[in-house]
Amino acid sequence: QGSCGYVDQPNILQQINFNLYGNTKIALVGPNGSGKSTLLKAIMHDQEVIRHGEWIVPQLTQIAYLDQHYSNLPKEQTILEYIANLPPALSHAELRNFLNQFLFRKNEEIHKLIHVLSGGEKARLSLAAIALQQPKLLILDEISNNIDLTTREHLIKVLKDYSGAMLIISHDATFLTEIGVEEKFNVEMWKS
Repeated sequence: QGSCGYVDQPNILQQINFNLYGNTKIALVGPNGSGKSTLLKAIMHDQEVIRHGEWIVPQLTQIAYLDQHYSNLPKEQTILEYIANLPPALSHAELRNFLNQFLFRKNEEIHKLIHVLSGGEKARLSLAAIALQQPKLLILDEISNNIDLTTREHLIKVLKDYSGAMLIISHDATFLTEIGVEEKFNVEMWKS
């Protein structure tokens, strides 16, 4: 019986009864503007979102969030700096080998500033960070938009093999099937 919203609209979503366990992959579905992103923000303890009811969610350190704009990436760092600053600490050789798995193979690639990366490169870098940290919950918001075919195929492989719980917003039914999503949770904005 959870609810959430904002100060000016405190009850955008009501009667939320939702459970996500283990390695379950669930897609949030509903029309644009239905409150899917608000629900994600509530799960991630966003300060702008007001929650009521009982919410049992992982700590932020156990949640990885990836959106279609890759807003979680530090724009003024290089690829190598970003990954090197994430736990666990890796040697330079281990970092290069790890980044190679995400198609960052050349010196000029790993020393690029994040703000000049293409959408596909940002997607691969975000996936690398997620693979390195192995969060309990992975939240994905429309990440299959605006990526090239190579990145899409790599994204599908990584997400298919991901062993934690996953909550995803996507209107791409083929993509959802390819990464192994079998459950859908319908989100509808509450109307008074």
